[in-house]
Amino acid sequence: MNNQRNSDTTLKPTRISALSDGVFAIVMTLLVIELSVPIVSKLKASEELGGMLMEMWPKFFAFAISFLILGILWFIHQNQFRYIKRSNGIFSWINIFFLIMVALVPFSTALIGEYHIYSKIAVVFYGTNGFLGMLMLNIVWWYASKNYRLIDKKTEPKTIKQIQIRLIVSTAIFIPAIALSFVDPLISIALYVFDSLFGIIGTMIWGGKDSTLSAEKLQSIA
Repeated sequence: MNNQRNSDTTLKPTRISALSDGVFAIVMTLLVIELSVPIVSKLKASEELGGMLMEMWPKFFAFAISFLILGILWFIHQNQFRYIKRSNGIFSWINIFFLIMVALVPFSTALIGEYHIYSKIAVVFYGTNGFLGMLMLNIVWWYASKNYRLIDKKTEPKTIKQIQIRLIVSTAIFIPAIALSFVDPLISIALYVFDSLFGIIGTMIWGGKDSTLSAEKLQSIA
């Protein structure tokens, strides 16, 4: 009876993964909503609209980088859940704190898109948001994989270590980027771009056949 009761109250990893997919879908949609259409008289649209769109390039740039970063976070998160077979209350809350950082991305994106390199605080805030998001993703994997607490017992130690190293490297890049924001915010933005490219290339090279996501999984966030 006790075993049955514990089984009934244990949160399934699939439910946590489904919640995360929903949050990512909403957050990525909110990024687009932040791109407001410039208001201009229809009579002067042909003359002024192009210039106004050009002035919005920092917002489009911030949107693109943030969308890519969110895509990388989602990919890594889903790849982790390939190995996670169990869950508990502590793990569920760690994942929720990770999602808090994900949900904050539209705000930090709007901030950096509005002030761009003219505000060091905006660039620092953006970098801190990304750093904390990656840090929580590290903690998600560390807690789940520690002594095979929640992951598949058949997972090779080499695989566990490789995933952790990649997470640490991606997280560490944010540290100098945040520090350099006080010197030259443009360098920090360049590092954010590099981190995005590093993450994209990493997921393609290190993903392998085993981490290929099914079409049904990709459709789950559509």
